[in-house]
Amino acid sequence: MRILLTGSRGFIGRHLLPFLQARGHEVVPLLRGHGAAPDDLRAVRDWTGWPDGIEAVAHLAALNPARGAREALDDAALMAANAQGTRALASRAAGVGARVVVVASTGLVHGLGEAPVTEAERIAPQNLYAASKLAAEAELAQSLEGGSTRGVALRLPPVFGPGGRGAIAQLRRLTRLPVPVPVPDGGRRSVLWLGDALEAFARALEGAPTGGPYLVAADEAPTLRDMAGAMRGGAPLALPSALPRLAARLLGRGETWRRVEGSLVFHDARFRRETNWRPTTSALEALGWEDHRMIRELERIGARP
Repeated sequence: MRILLTGSRGFIGRHLLPFLQARGHEVVPLLRGHGAAPDDLRAVRDWTGWPDGIEAVAHLAALNPARGAREALDDAALMAANAQGTRALASRAAGVGARVVVVASTGLVHGLGEAPVTEAERIAPQNLYAASKLAAEAELAQSLEGGSTRGVALRLPPVFGPGGRGAIAQLRRLTRLPVPVPVPDGGRRSVLWLGDALEAFARALEGAPTGGPYLVAADEAPTLRDMAGAMRGGAPLALPSALPRLAARLLGRGETWRRVEGSLVFHDARFRRETNWRPTTSALEALGWEDHRMIRELERIGARP
């Protein structure tokens, strides 16, 4: 299958490209602003350089404040890049008869809560980035409505692996210090090992999911303290939760700490049922791997760039 891939230089995308190639697919990376490709994804609708024979699109490119881009701090810029850009890409893909458009979304479109959440529950984007991805999901569905091209949005939890960023990477750096780690002992979070995330994208591209948003997650939903313990190979040197909670309140960060202690667990039965995808690796086991072990696992499945 000939697949157009955006975001091929990002954390997941740079591994997804060789992973799909190892499965026998021809992958065409769309590098915005390079060669004849448009810098603004919204212009892709009229782009004369669209590659011939594209059968599927994997859309991982996004504007994200976590990556340090200044324009990502602007709500209008986020919506333009993430929502309107997704609409333009999906419309162009449908116009050339692509079978499916798979978009990377985020589980942060759901609000915190103790009970596991399904795709239709607790829709409450936690930040502007999540709001722009929820809007992108809507644009994807609307632009493909009534046609034969399916739109699939994968709502991902934090994905971890070598070179990853975000909360799990920060926790990993903390656990390497020989000091107590200020992590809460409550609050469970869905996570996903990079290798299993790549397989999820491949199943969405190759299979026949009915479409719409899908939650994807590992079997376990560990607490941050569980994660820290796995990263340290045993019980973590953890401060009692009351101490960092009090410090956060004194520093005016009580709401931030409350969110850290909150739970967000995904119930992803729909995606598993429609694609027969299953995690191949225990998340807690993978969290304990050193970088060289993670790299070996990616090389084993053909996902090492």
